[in-house]
Amino acid sequence: MLQTKIASQKFQTSTELINLQLNTAKLSLSELKSQVFDRHWRQESWHEILVEIAASLDPETASEILEYLTDKNGKEQKFVNLFLAAKCLSRIPGRVNKQTEIKLLKALKKLSQYGMGFLILYQTGQELQETYQIRSQAIAAIAQTWKNDPQTLPWLKILAHSNDSGEIRATAVEALARGWPDNPEIYLMLKNLATSDPSWAVRSTAVTEIALAWPDSNDTRPLLTKLALSDRSPAVRTCALCILAQNWHDRTDTLLLLRSIADTDENLGVQVAAWRAIASAWRSVLGTFSLLKNLAHTGSSTLRTVAVQELASGWPTAPDVCLLLKTLAREDSSKEVRIAAIAELAARWRDEPEIYPLLRTLGESDESSPVRIAAVQAVASGWPDNPATLPFLQNLARGDRDSELREIALQQIAAGWPDSPETLPLLQQIADSEDYWTVREVVVEAVAALPSGSLEVFVWLQNLAQSDRHLNVRETAVKQIASRWSYLGDTLPFLKSLVDSEQDSHLLSVLVCAIVGGWPEDSETLSWLKLQLDSGDAVVRQAAVQELARHWPDNPETWMLLEAKAEGDESPAVRQMALQKLARGGTDESQIFQWLQMRAQHDEDSQVRAIALVELMRGWKDSPGMFEFLRDRALSDPYGPKGSFPYNPRFTALEAILEHYPENSGVLPLLRSLAISDTDEQVRALASLRLKSEEW
Repeated sequence: MLQTKIASQKFQTSTELINLQLNTAKLSLSELKSQVFDRHWRQESWHEILVEIAASLDPETASEILEYLTDKNGKEQKFVNLFLAAKCLSRIPGRVNKQTEIKLLKALKKLSQYGMGFLILYQTGQELQETYQIRSQAIAAIAQTWKNDPQTLPWLKILAHSNDSGEIRATAVEALARGWPDNPEIYLMLKNLATSDPSWAVRSTAVTEIALAWPDSNDTRPLLTKLALSDRSPAVRTCALCILAQNWHDRTDTLLLLRSIADTDENLGVQVAAWRAIASAWRSVLGTFSLLKNLAHTGSSTLRTVAVQELASGWPTAPDVCLLLKTLAREDSSKEVRIAAIAELAARWRDEPEIYPLLRTLGESDESSPVRIAAVQAVASGWPDNPATLPFLQNLARGDRDSELREIALQQIAAGWPDSPETLPLLQQIADSEDYWTVREVVVEAVAALPSGSLEVFVWLQNLAQSDRHLNVRETAVKQIASRWSYLGDTLPFLKSLVDSEQDSHLLSVLVCAIVGGWPEDSETLSWLKLQLDSGDAVVRQAAVQELARHWPDNPETWMLLEAKAEGDESPAVRQMALQKLARGGTDESQIFQWLQMRAQHDEDSQVRAIALVELMRGWKDSPGMFEFLRDRALSDPYGPKGSFPYNPRFTALEAILEHYPENSGVLPLLRSLAISDTDEQVRALASLRLKSEEW
């Protein structure tokens, strides 16, 4: 009953029910944790409900819940446990145990430095973006929840002026502006940052916040004008001119300024922003229409594209706009302009009798493949009821010279005519006869997505998964079977049988992920996955490690198995993945810290040792003895010259020392020793470079 009421998202009813059950001893604090908070803290869609529940609790119980959330290991969930705890605390200020509040604040401040420094070298672009997002969320949570704490304002000021990344400092600047808008010191600070900070992100944020909070200040418009004309960053100039256009669109001098920027700025992106602002804010001004028409003929291809889009959106009833776009769609020298004209014609002039045949002609015969694709997509989406459209697409799918266009035609047929009796036979026929694997892959996805997912289609996909001549097609068939036919009793045994017979490592790893991801609740899945941990194929073992950590993070046996793989697997790649899963998902912080130190010292592979150092710095850089430990690694790791630059543990350790412990008295002697006599060229060069760049 409790779960049913909470799931209905009737916040007040759920809160009342929980209070009633707590007061009548029908629900214990332990059960509240396990049945409600432990089940749902990972799901952000539940956070509002959980906050409402926490806000209704007595101070002692609320403190217990916050302590519980703070102690959870949220690394794999991007620390949503801490952000949820902060939201709960913001609803019950002053009612929570002070030590619990301090503990949460310390955790968030530690998180605000998550992944700093040299770890950037070891992260993909996506991981780096996620790291910035986590740090920014932590800063924002502190600024909002502890706004009245006398230490928060100074902390944010220090962060805003630190040597941290521009993105992070910009988060602090935004928090300062929105949290303390009545503080005159903040306004002066923002003005200074807007003009002199070295980071474009900080300058953009500062000027944006000034315009939001102090639009009527005598200094605001002149500051924006100066930045729009002369800031060294195109991003800042764009930001300033857009604010000017939005806030001062009733002034002639603003229009003249934007016209000047549109014609003279050295950056094309800034010119585009200026023209779009002019078209939007001064649409009713006499002369704007003529300016854009002229731009459509004389500007660069990018600016002609902008003119096409702005003319179409701003003047859709003007007859000469449609005529102009038809001419450009046929004759412009730029494929980008022709594509833009096609898109606008299909979207806004669908009832014009000449548009449909024009787009079909372009789809069949334009010299540019992207233009043909745009025209075909426009025909399929804009005229699905025209009796000539489906035959047009079928002809392209069967015999067009361009394989990419055949793919597009097939996708449009499957999406637009899924119930046509001609669709499934056509798709299967092409899959059987097509030479290009990319086209066959598209067909497999299209067939699987058809609403009539029959047993015949399932058997057809099984055959492709077993015997198609290209690995990518077999992989696509496997994924479609696992995701769309999971309800069939034959699906899981079939996929497991493929694991027994498949020879390709990559496809085996795909099968492991599909089986575990599709049937994690099956009673045999975990035991089957344990067998894959001992597969003779390292790629399969790697996939098994990943899926074990993902689906059974709370199983105590998981961490024993991962530790065994991290220490004993013969593949460095498997050991590395197991090590990272343990470092980021294990619950005993002290034990993991000591274990990582052992791996950083004793793993036989330099890459694994270096990654162990990275994980130590990610989570334990402030632990006692870390400088000494890193110094030992920088001096004595047995790295050989065959390793690659990113995975030299000695270089990694020295880089970490320079990034995080530059004030330690042991740094200078270490650098001098390494710069003079070290045998490793990479380490020697880094030490020498730092000695030269610092005034010791």
